[in-house]
Amino acid sequence: MSAQARGAGEAGGPSGQGGAGELKILVLPHGNAYAEIMSERAEQTLCELGEVVRITGPEHKVTAEEVAPLLRGVDAVLTSWNAAPKFDEALLKHADRLKVIGHAAGTIKGFVPAEAFDRGIQVTHAAATIGDSVGEWALMVTLMSLRKGYQFNQTMQEGVWAKREMGPGETLIRRRVGVVAASSTGRAFIRLLRGFDAEILVYDPYLSDEDAQRMHVRRVDTVDELFRTCDVVSNHAPTTPETEGIIGGKQLALLRDGALFVNTARAGAIEYDALTKELVSGRINGALDVFPKEPLAADSPLLGLPNVILSPHAAGGTTQSRSKLGETVVDDFARFFRGEPMRHGVTKEMLARMA
Repeated sequence: MSAQARGAGEAGGPSGQGGAGELKILVLPHGNAYAEIMSERAEQTLCELGEVVRITGPEHKVTAEEVAPLLRGVDAVLTSWNAAPKFDEALLKHADRLKVIGHAAGTIKGFVPAEAFDRGIQVTHAAATIGDSVGEWALMVTLMSLRKGYQFNQTMQEGVWAKREMGPGETLIRRRVGVVAASSTGRAFIRLLRGFDAEILVYDPYLSDEDAQRMHVRRVDTVDELFRTCDVVSNHAPTTPETEGIIGGKQLALLRDGALFVNTARAGAIEYDALTKELVSGRINGALDVFPKEPLAADSPLLGLPNVILSPHAAGGTTQSRSKLGETVVDDFARFFRGEPMRHGVTKEMLARMA
């Protein structure tokens, strides 16, 4: 591993101070990982902010030991997948002027603990960019399941014309859809559902009546109400102590026969044994992207079920969303050093309820 500096430009500090070359930004993703997340515009904006220090050499998982000596004199750090060591006290003691950390990926849990915020370090991330892709995926599998697109393709590939035997499927237009958690992915799914004139119910203890009104959704007080009354339920809940196992056998049993359950979120909110039992019975349909243990075991009873669409934790991964991850973080860096609020800032208080 080696580090090199590159790029300088005009930049102002949070209090209006700054000048050419005063800011220093440490960039941890490198190689193909860096190329995937950084567009030309993001690269240009980054270099205009100040001096850029990069990790070079073959792509590898970046460790705290190699980051520590690079932190001195650094104002900002850009991280991403496999390039995000834990910024705990042991690492932060090497940072003499670090002001902001930007994660060009999803969750910041596990590498930005509370002590970073206690030091006054600001944090931003690109989870909302991934959220749009996840919302799109949730819509896609909802339509594929309701309209039996997955099953029709399977039978056609096998040389069977099973139109009448399979039945006509169901429409999404003006149906009742339940969303568990108004997270970034949940909100992305909700935005797309509006085009179908769907009646949208949301369970989220942190969603205010005012926000629900602005989102054109109906807030419900219990997760049971979603499962009892909706034709489709899509889970977008983060895994926290508060959400652990909130979707269990009781809730799944409330779904009407033939209803659809979609999961594109972490698996902690779901009792997967109970879900597997329901899906194997064929009583309900499912579309699952995330599992308690990944990859999915070769002997999983979920494999081969005609009523279930499976995907390998792929909902958030698109070429377009990945290329915007860097832009999201770098744009927030630019706002921060101009003294403006960051669009995707994270606070210490948000940690407890984030994915």
